[in-house]
Amino acid sequence: MNTHVRTTRLAAFGAATALVAGGVVAAAPAAEAKPASLNSSYTCTTALGDQTLGVTIKIDLPTKVKKGSKVAARPVNMKVKLPETLVTPMRDILGITAISGSASKIKYAVGSMKVPLSKVKIPQTDVPDSGGMTLKAKGIANGFKAPKKPGSYVVSIPKAFTFNALNQDGQPVPTSPFPCAVADGAPTKLGTLKVTK
Repeated sequence: MNTHVRTTRLAAFGAATALVAGGVVAAAPAAEAKPASLNSSYTCTTALGDQTLGVTIKIDLPTKVKKGSKVAARPVNMKVKLPETLVTPMRDILGITAISGSASKIKYAVGSMKVPLSKVKIPQTDVPDSGGMTLKAKGIANGFKAPKKPGSYVVSIPKAFTFNALNQDGQPVPTSPFPCAVADGAPTKLGTLKVTK
């Protein structure tokens, strides 16, 4: 298989891993949090063209906070399952035995307020001998000051981000980094933050 095909297949794989890194959302004090989950999708630009892939996002969200109060940062966890059609060429053609990565230029939203995400990492994950694989990501949804105006504010997943993929030697994979954005029509609302007086 020629170099172009191998590179484009790896680009599609990188797009899938990017979804893991991208799916992080808002923070809240533990005493006021409840589990929330959202199934959405992102479209990533690759040498194969646009690739749309799904991701599951899970985190404890705040139920309510007082206006102007500090909403604490908290960890988030994400995962995505990569299909065999992406894992096989990565392993057999490109010789990649493990992959890791990070996300940058990534922010979640509370109403119109954009809040940075930090330390979004995918730890090195071994590529299996056959079948698909699951990648897991962890990160920190940064804290923020609650709006001064009481009301309900929609908490949304990041609209866009950049994924930086590394191979087993810690070197960038071909065509990395990968720009990704929420797919057209995909859900973005994870929950609602109620701000009280």
